[in-house]
Amino acid sequence: MGAILKQSSLQRLFILPFIFLMVCLVLTIGWFLYRAGDDATEVLARNALTEVMGRVSQGIDRQTMGARESLNVVAPAPVPPAEAGQQPATLPFPKTRKELEERLWLANSLFDDPSYVYFGGVDGSFLGIKQEQINVFMYSVREPGEKNYVYYLRGPGTEMKLAAVQDYEPRKRPWYVQAVQQGRETWSPVYADYRRPNVVGINLSKPIFDTDGTLLGVANSSIGLQQLSTLLRQLPLSPHGAAFVTELKGDIVATSLDESIYQSNDQGSDLLRLNAGHSKSPLVQQAFEEVRRYLSIHNPEPGKLVLLGSRSEGSKIEVAFRLHHDQAGLDWLAISAAPRSDFLGSVTSGVYQTLLLGLLAVCLTFVIGFLLLRWVLRDIRKLTLAAKSIGNGSPFPALNIDRNDEIGQLALSFVEMERNLRTDRLTNVLNRDSLIAQIDFRRRNSSEANPLHFALLFIDLDRFKAVNDEYGHDEGDKVLIAIAERLQHSLRHDDSVARFGGDEFVVYLHGVTDIEVARSIADKIRHAVNKPIEGRDGQQYTVDASVGVSLYPVDGLDVETLLRVADSRMFDQKRLHRILSV
Repeated sequence: MGAILKQSSLQRLFILPFIFLMVCLVLTIGWFLYRAGDDATEVLARNALTEVMGRVSQGIDRQTMGARESLNVVAPAPVPPAEAGQQPATLPFPKTRKELEERLWLANSLFDDPSYVYFGGVDGSFLGIKQEQINVFMYSVREPGEKNYVYYLRGPGTEMKLAAVQDYEPRKRPWYVQAVQQGRETWSPVYADYRRPNVVGINLSKPIFDTDGTLLGVANSSIGLQQLSTLLRQLPLSPHGAAFVTELKGDIVATSLDESIYQSNDQGSDLLRLNAGHSKSPLVQQAFEEVRRYLSIHNPEPGKLVLLGSRSEGSKIEVAFRLHHDQAGLDWLAISAAPRSDFLGSVTSGVYQTLLLGLLAVCLTFVIGFLLLRWVLRDIRKLTLAAKSIGNGSPFPALNIDRNDEIGQLALSFVEMERNLRTDRLTNVLNRDSLIAQIDFRRRNSSEANPLHFALLFIDLDRFKAVNDEYGHDEGDKVLIAIAERLQHSLRHDDSVARFGGDEFVVYLHGVTDIEVARSIADKIRHAVNKPIEGRDGQQYTVDASVGVSLYPVDGLDVETLLRVADSRMFDQKRLHRILSV
C-alpha cells in the first residue's frame, strides 16, 4: 500500500509540473499566434482601405479636374514661352457670341454626365449651354439690358425651340459676385439639385480678364456629383465597410451607403444636408468622430493618406482619410472605415488550426512543440512582412510557403492581392498608389553615398475620347491595353509605367538626371504611341500623346510636387498642340 502511495506521489510530482509547463507553453503559443494574427489582420484592413482611398481620390480628382479644364477651354491660361525673355502665348478671349458659343460647346463635350458651362459678361450679357441628357441641350442667351431667352436644341447648329423668357441679371448672381471679389477661380458651396432627389452639385467660377487687366466677365462650370456617389457604391469594400466624402464641417457630399444625404428639419419644411455625425450607420459616426478628433490636434497635409485605429463598442475598426484641398477653396474629407472583424476570417481559421496542432505536438513532446511553434510563427511572420511590403512599396518577398491548409491558401491570397493592389486591372501596369509607394521606398533607401535621381513623364492621350465615343468602350479598352504594352516595351528594366486613371499614364525613368535625355525618351514614347492600333473590323485607330517632364530633385523633393510639375507641363504641351492645330 505504501509503495502504491509512493508511486502515486511520484506521478503527481512529475505530472503536475508537466501539465503546468504544457499549459504555459500552450498559452504562450496561443498568445503569439493571436498577436501575429492580429497584426496580419490590421495590415490587411489598412491595405484594403488604402486601395479604396486611392480610387476615391481618383474619382474626386476626375470630377473637380473636369470643371477646371472646362473653364480652361473657355479661357485658356497663357502658354509659357519656349525661350527665356519671350512673352507667354495668349489665346485671345472671344469677342463675338459665335466664338464664345464654340468654346462653350467644346467645354461641354468634356463631360459624360449632364453639365452646365456659361459666361456672364461685365456688361450684363449671358451665354450658357447645359446638357440636360444625351442629345438634349438648353441654350440660354441674354443681351445687355434685355430678357434672358432659354431654348432647347439637340446639338450645335440644330433647330432651337424657345422654352422660357426670364428676368435674369448674371452680375447679381452669387457665382459672379464671389469670383469678382476673390479675383481667382473659386468653388461655390455644395448645393442641392432639387430636380434630382438626393443629388448635389458644385460650381467653379473663374474671372476673365483682358490682356490689359480689364475684367470681361465670369465663366462658370456647374457639375453634378452623382458620379462620385456611383463610384463609392461600386468600390470593393469589406462586408461591413463604408466610404464617404464630407465637407470639413461633416456635411456629406457622397456616400457608399444606401442612405439619403438629406434630412428634414424639425418643422419638416426644408431639406438639410445629412451630417456624418448623424448618419444611421454607427461606423460612419465613429469614423467621422475619429477624423474630427485627429483634426482638432493635427494639421493634416492635403493629399496625404492618414490611417487611424479605434475601438467602437468593444470592436476594433480601422479608419483612413485624406484631405482634398486646392487654391480655389475646395476642402473635402474622403473617409473610409471598416471593422477588423471583416478581415479576421481569412486569418483566424489558420491560426486556430495551427494552435490545435501546437497543442497536440506539446502533448507528444516538448521538442516537437517547440519546432512547431517556430514553424508556425515563421510562416505567419512571412505573411505579416509580405503584407507590410504591399503597403510601403518595398519589393514583395518570396513567401516559400508550401502548405495545403488555410495559411497556405492565405499565402496564395497574399500573392494575388499583391498583384491586384499594385497593378491596374485593365492594362496590367502599375497603378497610381503602387508607383508612388515604390518611388517613396527608393527615396527612403537613398543616401548621400548612393543618391537617387529620376525623371517622371506625365502622359495624356490625345484623340482617345474620339475612339471611345465613336467605337465604344471595348475598343477604347483595347487602345489603352495596346498603349500600355508599347510604353512597357519602350522602357528599361529599372523603369516603370503606371496608369493614373482614364487615359493618363506616368512613366518613372530611373537614374535620369538630364532634362534633355528625359525629353528624348518622351519623344520616343510619343512616336511609339502614335503608331496605328488595329481595331474591330479592320479599323485602325491613331492616338497621340502630350507628355510633361519633371526631374527629381530639381523640380521637387516629393512625388506630389513632381507630379504637379509634370502635369502642368503636359497641359502646356496640350494647349500648344491645340493652338498649332487651329
